[in-house]
Amino acid sequence: MPAERFVARADACGNLNTMSSEKPVRILIMDDDAGQARLAQRALERAGYTVAVAGDGDTGLALFATGVYDVLMVDHQMPGKGGLEVLRTLATWGVLPPTIMVTGHGDEAVAVEAMKLGVGDYLVKDVDGLYLILLPTVVARVLHQQRLLEEKRQAEEALQQTLEELETRVRERTAALQQANAHLHVEIAERTRVEAALAQLNRRHKLILDSAGEGIYGIDLEGCTTFVNPAAARMLGWEVEELIGQPMQDIVCHTRRDGTPCSHEACPILASCRDGVVRHVPEDVFWRKNGTHFLVEYVSTPIREHDTLVGAVVIFKDITERKRLEREMQSADRMALVGQLASGLAHEIGTPLNIIAGNAELLEMDLREHGRGTAEVDAIIQHADRITRLMQQLLTFARAKEQPMATLAVQDPLANALNLLETRFKRQDIAVRLEVSSDLPLICGRAEQLEQVFLNVLVNAWHAMPEGGTLTIAAAVTTGQTVRLSFSDTGVGMSAEVLARAFEPFYSTKGERGTGLGLAICKQIIDGHQGTMYLESTPGGGTTVIIELPQAAPPDLFPRPLPE
Repeated sequence: MPAERFVARADACGNLNTMSSEKPVRILIMDDDAGQARLAQRALERAGYTVAVAGDGDTGLALFATGVYDVLMVDHQMPGKGGLEVLRTLATWGVLPPTIMVTGHGDEAVAVEAMKLGVGDYLVKDVDGLYLILLPTVVARVLHQQRLLEEKRQAEEALQQTLEELETRVRERTAALQQANAHLHVEIAERTRVEAALAQLNRRHKLILDSAGEGIYGIDLEGCTTFVNPAAARMLGWEVEELIGQPMQDIVCHTRRDGTPCSHEACPILASCRDGVVRHVPEDVFWRKNGTHFLVEYVSTPIREHDTLVGAVVIFKDITERKRLEREMQSADRMALVGQLASGLAHEIGTPLNIIAGNAELLEMDLREHGRGTAEVDAIIQHADRITRLMQQLLTFARAKEQPMATLAVQDPLANALNLLETRFKRQDIAVRLEVSSDLPLICGRAEQLEQVFLNVLVNAWHAMPEGGTLTIAAAVTTGQTVRLSFSDTGVGMSAEVLARAFEPFYSTKGERGTGLGLAICKQIIDGHQGTMYLESTPGGGTTVIIELPQAAPPDLFPRPLPE
């Protein structure tokens, strides 16, 4: 086994330190994205690993069948055999080494299936390539996990063998004692050996406890800590030695999430010490040493010794990231529901609204012919037009993904949007500064929708600088092979509360001037282009809108000159 012939650790930077080895650790990467595979290969080779790359699952399996690899790094989506199919094939061969599943999307279902198949860890390819920094550390960790599993297996086998030998020898010694007491010293010596084996077993159990990823700690009936594993101490920001003997209620769960104190009587963990009932708390907060808190899920299980309640053990895990993903999924569901509602409203309101507007215009013409005032009718027409524009935005919101994609230069819709607002910018003394690379690659998108996005961003910048200012537009290619555009104004900026809700449908700070759909539609359009859109702003410090769009796939990737 690789864990038997190689021991690997990662330093603080994720680099590999080899303590002893007969051969270097060999890693096989299966990834159809050649660029990402090369980046991962370089990151791992810099860390001291030997790396081979296969462009698909079938090629990877063929390589694996002809060589010896200590670690596999498998992409989820590949032509031919995908990542999960590769894992199933290796599982049927009975030769699955430590494996890391890599995917471009954070899919919990894929992660769970991969873990069931025996994957040691799971990584998501982020746009900025941060996962490449973590990759050497993750490889070292899965190797370490493999070694621990092997040691655990050996310890369990040794324990089982020891127990079987003990039972056999105890029976033999009992029979011998019934015949004579002459062999009493032999039994004493054997008992000493058993105690040593049990002490070794306790050490093994401690090693397993120290290697657990979840936080684990035990308390006595008074609520004071009896043991803490390193994962728990790390998550809570303490050293293990600092927590031993301390009242954990007063350290980690003294205050609820809303700021109200949590008494000893209301604490579920201490309640398990009192009544001996297992309690599962799906969501709560634990407090760190530095005064911050994080979301946890935990189980408090009573500890009994000879049927006597002596304390409780608490197993907890940080669920902050899981809750964030749940919120994002809920937000996506709400956006889909808003789209369906928008389509229905636009259809049901559009026809009677056209009748109202048409009749109002006829009434206005008639009043003008008779020399009568038209202020009330003008108000009807004005608000009917406003509702019509809102319905058009709703339809755009509902149908953002219906138009076909085409290869285009992002400079074209940007130039069109700037031309439409050129006069307004000059009239309001707004200087536009372009910092756009002249060799931007093409993208795959919908020109009209991108022009709508750019126009909305430019109008927002115009509204944010009523006394004039500077709008800086920059565009360049990122290391992640995307085209990044940034729109930075010197306007009034946004508060943290407004920034957090900027992309919510129907949320607006413009009063009757805004519908609250502009940025929501822009975000949906950019999402439909497989891109990202986010804001950076501080009150009084201006706002920057950042949009990243993926490049078109070859052979469509040809640079276009910067528009004049």
